Amino acid sequence: MQTPDGAQSKEQRVFVATTRGLMLTEDGRQAYGDARSMAGSYMIYDFSVPPGHKASEIEWPKEGKTPDPATEFLVTKAQAADKAGFLRAVRGDGRRGRDVSLFIHGYNTSMPEAVFRAAQIATDANAGAASVLFAWPSSAKVTAYVADRDAADFSRPALANLIADLEQASGNGRIFVIGHSMGGRLTMESLLQLRLQGRNDILNRVEVVLADPDIDVDLFWQQMAQIGKLPVPITVMTATDDKALLVSQTLAGGRTRIGAINVADPAVKARAEAYGVRLVDVSEMETDMMAHGRLMQVAALYDHTPASRPGEGLRRAGAFMIGSFGQGIIEVGDSFAR
Repeated sequence: MQTPDGAQSKEQRVFVATTRGLMLTEDGRQAYGDARSMAGSYMIYDFSVPPGHKASEIEWPKEGKTPDPATEFLVTKAQAADKAGFLRAVRGDGRRGRDVSLFIHGYNTSMPEAVFRAAQIATDANAGAASVLFAWPSSAKVTAYVADRDAADFSRPALANLIADLEQASGNGRIFVIGHSMGGRLTMESLLQLRLQGRNDILNRVEVVLADPDIDVDLFWQQMAQIGKLPVPITVMTATDDKALLVSQTLAGGRTRIGAINVADPAVKARAEAYGVRLVDVSEMETDMMAHGRLMQVAALYDHTPASRPGEGLRRAGAFMIGSFGQGIIEVGDSFAR
């Protein structure tokens, strides 16, 4: 799309599968809220991304004003789809397979926030993958933590089925699964369901990133014991300064969250290697006030890691840190990245 000043905006498509149900808004419109749908539904959104877009940011349309494609993210088209049409669109021409990047949002997230965030992540990653969002029925309220956790658990079968569908649709492409915050809990429960169903064919193909995951640390290691090692180690982004996870820990009676674990602890590193998990401390990276939004930068970094080198870069089990001042990825106990 060309903006009024002649600059060219970028187009970005986001495929959405959701367990949210449609609700009536105060002005009588239908919109996806926090109602829960057993059947689920599918949408396809096309975005215009402004030419001056800043990485990791969403340039939101200003409420009450005419949207400006020169400076703001805009939805240029939104269409409902059935499951078959949705998967055909994800597949594309299907001749050589297609990489798929599946994003699962976290706690306290509305439908618009989730869709716009998925568009921003896909734009910044610039990996050419089909960008898919799984939107579960978060209440989008700070006070609704327990309701959100229940809504995430409610959505586990639907996410497991979606991952299976995307594995088929991708052909021989790669499948990235990125779960943020409470979406990480949902991701792990869905992977566990696939393992219990004997779907090793799917688990052997997924590459999983858990960003700031809101999961009890003991529960996480129990989940890993049942899921087992994957060909590409699960990457867990951690940050000891994450204030959102500190709140979650308080609500959980002081139980540590895996997303806030201390990767410098030798016992933690040994457990990560034993279970085939890659813990990456991202505390040195710039973030938001709650220190809970480093996902955007690391997701882009992960997507560009060569698939042909599964034992290197962001694909090796152990405990690591992303250093400041351009130091890159540093293994705990080493002075440089391997």
